[in-house]
Amino acid sequence: MGSDNQNNFINIEEVFNTLKKEIQLNTSGPQSLPPDFYQNIAKMISKLKNDNNYAKKEREEANDSIMKKEKMDNKISDQIKNNLLDLLVRSVTLLFVYRYKKTFSVDKTHETFDYSNLTDEEKYVFYGDREREHRINLVLNTLFEGKPKTLEKIVSSINQNFIVLRFLDSMEQFVGVNMNKYGPFKKDDVAILPFENARSIIENNKAIEINMVN
Repeated sequence: MGSDNQNNFINIEEVFNTLKKEIQLNTSGPQSLPPDFYQNIAKMISKLKNDNNYAKKEREEANDSIMKKEKMDNKISDQIKNNLLDLLVRSVTLLFVYRYKKTFSVDKTHETFDYSNLTDEEKYVFYGDREREHRINLVLNTLFEGKPKTLEKIVSSINQNFIVLRFLDSMEQFVGVNMNKYGPFKKDDVAILPFENARSIIENNKAIEINMVN
């Protein structure tokens, strides 16, 4: 399964068996997975989607000489692929969420688990959630220690967070929370704005966030 060969895809039975084993596992923490487990699933999903698109394009370009039975066979084949794709997505989602909950359940009770059992994708989520927990504890501890000045410095960093937006409508110039001027903007303009300003613009359906992850 770890081969770089594009023809070696993970199969649905392997995903089911992995999910079943994860649910039945009684030990603390998730089971060990190959490091390329989710990569191979992504490759399989890509193949299923591309094959469907290719088959659809072939039918659109076909002439009247194609027999009715061949069209029906193609339709059935597409339906099978769509069902397989839906089944795969549901199973992997359940597996990922189950492993996530198991990992953080162990971490919060201060038990130990084999960190190397996590894939890089799961470590990415794990670190993000730990950062959230750290910020919660930092705010509460500072609050309960009666340090308003320190608390003010901590939360002031929110004005230094920026996100990328694409505007869905025109918008006049405004002053941001950092006292800088932004705009005016036209529809489809892209801009980097402070999080606090961007949040209200998104909530008013004036723009959408652009995910910059490659």
